Amino acid sequence: MFIILDSSMLILPLEKRINLSSEIERIIPRSYEIVVPKIVINELTVLLGSASSVTTRKASFALDLAKTFTILESRDEIHTDEEILRLALEHNAIVATNDKELRLKLRGRGISVISLHGKNRLSLFGYV
Repeated sequence: MFIILDSSMLILPLEKRINLSSEIERIIPRSYEIVVPKIVINELTVLLGSASSVTTRKASFALDLAKTFTILESRDEIHTDEEILRLALEHNAIVATNDKELRLKLRGRGISVISLHGKNRLSLFGYV
C-alpha cells in the first residue's frame, strides 16, 4: 500500500515539529510505502525560486525530506492536486495532505486521508 505525500505534508514537520514517519507508523496498522509524486518534487523546486526567504527555506526542507522517500513517476501536464487524486485512485493509496481543498476532494471520492489533527498529531480519515 502506498501513502502519497503532497507538499503541504512535507512542510508540516518543519512547521509543527512532528516526526512524519513516526506519526504515520502510529496510525497505519499494516505495511506501507511512503511515496512522493514527481509532480510534487517539481512544485517544490519552483518554490525554491521564491522571493520569500521563508518559502525558500520551507521548500528546501521539504525537498530534502522528500528525497528520503520513494519518488513516484507522475504526469506533469495536469494540476498537482488532480495528479495526486489520479495516483491515489490508480494505486488505491492513502494521501497525506494538510491542504483542506484537496482533503475534501479526496474524501469525496472515497480516498482515505492522513492530515494534522490537533496541535501536532496526525490522524487517518477513512479506512485502511
